[in-house]
Amino acid sequence: MCGIFAARTNRPIATNKIESALASLYHRGPDGNGTWTSQDRQTVLGHTRLSIIGLSNGNQPMSSDDDALHMVVNGEFYGYQAVRADLRAKGHQFQTDSDSEIALHLYRRMGMSMMPHLRGEFAVVIADERSGEMIGIRDRFGIKPLYYANINGEVFFASEIKALLSLGVPAEWDWTVAASGLSHPNDETYFAGIHAVPPGCYVIARNDQIRVYTYWDWEFPTAEELQADTRSDEEVTADFRAVLKDAVDERQVADVEVACYLSGGIDSCAVLG
Repeated sequence: MCGIFAARTNRPIATNKIESALASLYHRGPDGNGTWTSQDRQTVLGHTRLSIIGLSNGNQPMSSDDDALHMVVNGEFYGYQAVRADLRAKGHQFQTDSDSEIALHLYRRMGMSMMPHLRGEFAVVIADERSGEMIGIRDRFGIKPLYYANINGEVFFASEIKALLSLGVPAEWDWTVAASGLSHPNDETYFAGIHAVPPGCYVIARNDQIRVYTYWDWEFPTAEELQADTRSDEEVTADFRAVLKDAVDERQVADVEVACYLSGGIDSCAVLG
């Protein structure tokens, strides 16, 4: 777990606001922090780090070789070794051992067509100085949090709402959402003007406009497809075991000790087993 934030404003961002946003996310990343600020100080990225992979050289924000792309990541990309090897074979040079860096190179090579290649639990913000876009990405199931706000054409992203408030986003109740209890849409919050990036989506902010795009959604088999499935119970069990083992194996890649939650339910017992 790390903490990330980003802002693109119409005036230079005060240093005390950046420091306040970092401090508000310290609990998410006590192993280090860093910021990147554009020359006009109107764009900033911030990161508080909990070190898991690339302990000695995985500090963020990360920037491309030509200093045109800048990125912060919270989370982990599974299967990153294979993606890294493929990118290296195509000429990309990596500066860190961190799994996060693959997103920077994939975006450089493919733009948002990279999304099928990102597997894991993550929130990412990319500042693209070539296009002037700021992009916020959330993993398929929304495991990692990512909030955003567009206030008078100024764009803000953060792992937690308190960091948005530290950057200057107004703290005002959205009484319609508050009155709805737990039944409000998953992109709404109790704060007016502050939204959650929905699971399986990315947000592109350009000029004073923000658009939300879906890159992944659930796919359930139809009744006809289920009826046409001729596998035996044993074959289905074997297939599921293979998928589960692969998922667990990918989550054990770390430069620190790996722990397992055990609540006593069938899911955590299966993972531990």
